[in-house]
Amino acid sequence: MSSSERKATASVDRHPTVVPNLSSDDSQDPPANKEVPVAGREETIASGTERQQDRKKKQDLFQELEEPIQKVLQENRERFLRIVASSFLTMEVKVKDILKTQCEQRQKLYQDYSLQVTNLSKKLTTDANQVKKHAEKLCNMFMEQQKFIHESLTLQKNRMEEFKALCEEYLEKFEVLRDSQANSIAEELRCLIATLK
Repeated sequence: MSSSERKATASVDRHPTVVPNLSSDDSQDPPANKEVPVAGREETIASGTERQQDRKKKQDLFQELEEPIQKVLQENRERFLRIVASSFLTMEVKVKDILKTQCEQRQKLYQDYSLQVTNLSKKLTTDANQVKKHAEKLCNMFMEQQKFIHESLTLQKNRMEEFKALCEEYLEKFEVLRDSQANSIAEELRCLIATLK
C-alpha cells in the first residue's frame, strides 16, 4: 500500500461517519460508547483493494508497453547509428576526394611552375652565353683595335723620326753647301782682285 492510500485510509478512519436517521443532533458525532459501523470499514477496504488493482493494471499495462517502446528505441538507436556511420563514411569519402583533388592540383601547379622555371633558366643560360660570347668578341675587337692603334702610333713615330732625321740631314748638307759656295765665291773674288792688280 502506498503512502497516499495509507493517508486516505487514515483520513477515513479519523472522520466521523454520518449515520442517517439519527435524532436531531447538530454535531452528528457518534456517542463515545458506540463503535463505527462495519459498512464504512468495508467500503474503505474495498476502495483500497480497487486502488491496488488499478495500480497493478497500470503496472501490467506499463510492462506490456515497455517492451515495444524498448524495441522502438533500440530500432531508432540502430537507425541513428547507421545514419551517423553512413554520414561519417560519406564525409570521409568526400574529404578523401577533396584531398586527392587538391594533391593533384598542387602536383600539376608544381609541374607547371617547374617547367616554366626550367625553361626560364635555360633561356637565361642561353642569353648569358650569348652575352659572354659578344663580350669576348668585343674584347677581342678592342684588343685588336688597341694593337692596331699601338702599331699605327709606333709606325707614325718611326716615320716622324725618319722625317726628322731627313730634315736634319738636309739642313746639315745645306749648311755645308752654303759654306762651300761662300768659300768658292770668296776665292773667285780674290782671283779677280788679283787679276785686276
